[in-house]
Amino acid sequence: MSGRAGPALIAALWLALAGCDRDPAPVPAPSARPHPAVAASAAPAPEPSESPSAQPAAEPSVAAAQTYPPRNDCSTALGWPAFYKALTTAVRARDATGLAALASPDITLDYGGGSGVEELKKRLAEPERKLWAELDAIMPLGCAVQGGLAAMPWVFWNIPDDIDGYSAMLVTGDAVELLDGPKGKPLAMVGWQLVGIDPMEFRPDKPTTKVTLRDARKGWIATARLRSLLDYRVIAEPKDNGWQITAFIAGD
Repeated sequence: MSGRAGPALIAALWLALAGCDRDPAPVPAPSARPHPAVAASAAPAPEPSESPSAQPAAEPSVAAAQTYPPRNDCSTALGWPAFYKALTTAVRARDATGLAALASPDITLDYGGGSGVEELKKRLAEPERKLWAELDAIMPLGCAVQGGLAAMPWVFWNIPDDIDGYSAMLVTGDAVELLDGPKGKPLAMVGWQLVGIDPMEFRPDKPTTKVTLRDARKGWIATARLRSLLDYRVIAEPKDNGWQITAFIAGD
């Protein structure tokens, strides 16, 4: 073998050495941003449906729910508490003189001209009029104020405009049943509602009376639980020396 390397061998060695000194070509780094995923096609979600139990319950009609329980709108009127206490005492004691002392000298007693404290005391003493019993019935039924005057019972000045006072009654009491017949089974509770009657058929001595509710339901109610809207009421007016009864009257 010759002592000198051939030109081809020298060239090959030189290329190999040159390759060792070079840096390898950079490999591109993967992107830091993820490739967007391809969303799978999905059918639209169905609209949620309410279960039957989630449906709102039907509300009772306003007419069916309208009630007129006693309220005391007079309690804050100046001098009323003392007047009411004296009135209560006179009624409980059947004290005609004490009641007359709370009345105006010209107290109105009917629409035919009856008036005055002496006539009031005379009528209180007549058993057939049952005026003490009428006062007993009025006292728990509240008091309304209108134009500076007071009226008992409260409902007298709170009757809706579309109610006919001649054929309407107030159901007195909370637990009063509407029956399906004169001696029937309960249909509903109708305490403190206004009901209609037939004035020509009304008999106060009958145990039950046929009525029509404002929502048009019909039935029978214990007659003792019905009070005419034109029944006796007490009208009082503030005077210089305190409240005075200016009318104790029934009818219209």
